[in-house]
Amino acid sequence: MADIVFSVSQINEYISKKLYTDLFLSNVLVMGEVTNFSMSSTGHAFFSLKDDSGMLSCIVYDYHSNENTEAVKDGELIEAKGKVTYFKKSGSIQLAVSLAEPQGKGDLYVKFEQTKAKLIEEGIFDAIHKKPIPQFPLHIGVVTSAAGAAVHDIINVSTRRFDGVHISVYPSKVQGAGAATQICAGIDYFNEKGDVDVIIVGRGGGSFEDLFVFNEEIVARAVFDSQIPIVSAVGHETDFSLCDMAADLRAPTPSAAAELVVSDKSAVLQYVQDYKKQLFTTLKTMIDTSDSALKLLQGNVKSYPFNIKISGVSQKITSQKSMMKLYLTSSIEKFNLTLDKLSNSLTDLNPKGVLNRGYALVYDENGSIITSAKGNQQNMDIEFNDGRVAVTRKD
Repeated sequence: MADIVFSVSQINEYISKKLYTDLFLSNVLVMGEVTNFSMSSTGHAFFSLKDDSGMLSCIVYDYHSNENTEAVKDGELIEAKGKVTYFKKSGSIQLAVSLAEPQGKGDLYVKFEQTKAKLIEEGIFDAIHKKPIPQFPLHIGVVTSAAGAAVHDIINVSTRRFDGVHISVYPSKVQGAGAATQICAGIDYFNEKGDVDVIIVGRGGGSFEDLFVFNEEIVARAVFDSQIPIVSAVGHETDFSLCDMAADLRAPTPSAAAELVVSDKSAVLQYVQDYKKQLFTTLKTMIDTSDSALKLLQGNVKSYPFNIKISGVSQKITSQKSMMKLYLTSSIEKFNLTLDKLSNSLTDLNPKGVLNRGYALVYDENGSIITSAKGNQQNMDIEFNDGRVAVTRKD
């Protein structure tokens, strides 16, 4: 007899009917801690109930209209009453909750609140300790997973906004056992080297459990103790961690962190040009005003008796000239210092400026920069500070 082959839909339909007719699963009471709570655009709430060894997907239909399910919040320990159903489209089992009663807080949430209260009492989150983020960082340190999307988002956004910025990544676990220790080690590493202007610490989104490493006390303390300003970018915009609270600046996402840290190059150049025009306009106005005042004094001198011209007005004119000269000289020096500072910042951010410090740029035959040793380029040019050298690759 040949084996009977069933379609996926037939198997799903069979499982659905089995669960539907099971009297035990039609009205069951389950205790667990709420995690991964989210709302859909249709008004339904999705979450999971978990204990030490398992998780169960749950749904509350018309969440805001159901007064019996207000206790469903991340970190809450609840008793949920409902029916176990089978969603045929995805082949998943879930508990359709009709009633939820609070039983207290989950273990992780309790730990979070206890650590938060302890650090608040110590003043670790106080605004007085926040360090300013540099306006034009040349070198950025990043502590995150080397395999996650966060590091790529940070690099892409940063280099798009200012192609001369240098980024160093300290690869670290961002969840699970040992992750907190590795994150702290990354922060310590950049502080010991001392060659970065700002550090970005974070990861992409995840559940409360996934992100909990950033609620560990040792991570919050490492962020607080850093001598280099730290921007925390943990999860999505709605996520908030103790790492965020201890950091000098909190960004809602890793991409947003890059935007906050790295200035837009075109905007900086426009600012310098506008400031330069403002300086020239201000100086011209000061000179014109001083010239008018001088001409007025000269006219007044001519109307005085000869002896007053000699004894009084001449001294006043000399004094006024000295004061105007001193004021103009001081103002010009001040504006020149500001302009030099902005010009130096742009010069430092020039990608080829690093050639003066012993680095080199490698180009292929088409004149494009080579960024990886993996490739088939045979003939290359190496650009040093004082010129280029043609080389041939030998494998």
